[in-house]
Amino acid sequence: MRGSKNRGRDSDAFITEVNARLSEAAAAGATVELILVVKGRVRPVPGRHRERWRVRTGLGHVVTFRPEFVVAFNGTRNADEATQRPLQPACEADPSTVKEFGGAG
Repeated sequence: MRGSKNRGRDSDAFITEVNARLSEAAAAGATVELILVVKGRVRPVPGRHRERWRVRTGLGHVVTFRPEFVVAFNGTRNADEATQRPLQPACEADPSTVKEFGGAG
């Protein structure tokens, strides 16, 4: 998130607000819906967790996930896949669950 479009997200104030909201949700035992953006090289996770995927970022961090958590995909695409229905984020079913950081919401 180092690009000029994301400069506000790299700020200490933004990070502090995210940490505060995550801490508040954790302390309350709240169920949250998070949308994360991860850019990197994807590989299947080997071994007993074969249903999971791993992304290694340019900084060397690793995120693993199950495919059902993917709400959007921006990568290579075969011509045959162009006719498939695009993925719909769960939050579209109830947009009132989405709150923006840094403002009323």
